Amino acid sequence: MEFIRVEDLIFEYVKTDEGGAPVATRAIDGVSFNVERGSFTAIIGQNGSGKSTLAKNLNGLLLPTEGKVLIDGLDTSVPENTWKVRQKVAMVFQNPDNQIVSAIVEDDVAFGPENLGIDPAEIRQRVDRALEGVEMGDYKDKAPHLLSGGQKQRIAIAGAVAMEPECIVFDEPTAMLDPKGRREVLAIARDLNAKGMTVVFITHFMEEAACADHVLVMDGGQIRMEGTPREIFAREEELEALCLGVPAVVQLASKLKQRGVDLPDGILTDDELVRALTEAKAE
Repeated sequence: MEFIRVEDLIFEYVKTDEGGAPVATRAIDGVSFNVERGSFTAIIGQNGSGKSTLAKNLNGLLLPTEGKVLIDGLDTSVPENTWKVRQKVAMVFQNPDNQIVSAIVEDDVAFGPENLGIDPAEIRQRVDRALEGVEMGDYKDKAPHLLSGGQKQRIAIAGAVAMEPECIVFDEPTAMLDPKGRREVLAIARDLNAKGMTVVFITHFMEEAACADHVLVMDGGQIRMEGTPREIFAREEELEALCLGVPAVVQLASKLKQRGVDLPDGILTDDELVRALTEAKAE
């Protein structure tokens, strides 16, 4: 069932030149796609491709210059829908410091539900559930500035989860983290999705995109490719033309095949490669 529908979306940033005249820069140029309820959709592309601008259009932080964004049937451009849209779609940004507003972890996680007017007793339960869900329950009394980058990002995710949205848009949430932190954040996103949460995950790490159900590839404010991870990463030359790569395991499988190793097409994960190599050796 469809949860997000984007129809012919155009978004322009407008600035004034030295003479005071408005100058428009088109960041999104005629984008259309759907996101199914409960799915995990990855959006990849180079810096400046329009990924983050698109993300902000998905919960009404930015509104279309032209076209429509519909969230569970609600048009984001209609002022009466703004609050409802933001209750349905939460966001987690690249830099967790930009989302942390309180001096104590549990107060920060409670901030969103408090702004929704939730009963204090319910907020207490939501905060505890959200912190346990990201394995940060033992840190509820800590000061966020004392935490690592990965821990801060988990707190930001807990704050989004505590609002109990139907969808979370992750805007490059692992870009500032070390490999361990990236794995932890991706694991949380996948766990939320496994529990029924619709996830839109914007990333420039191809291994993260390989975990999705569906992948959109952006360039120049447009969607250039769309499909399953297996379909997208099979188009290696087209990705290279967009200055994008493929997951390391896909690249390794390709090089092994070039050297004569009998491997099937479409290998996407480490487990698939190990299994294929084991079978090839057995034969």
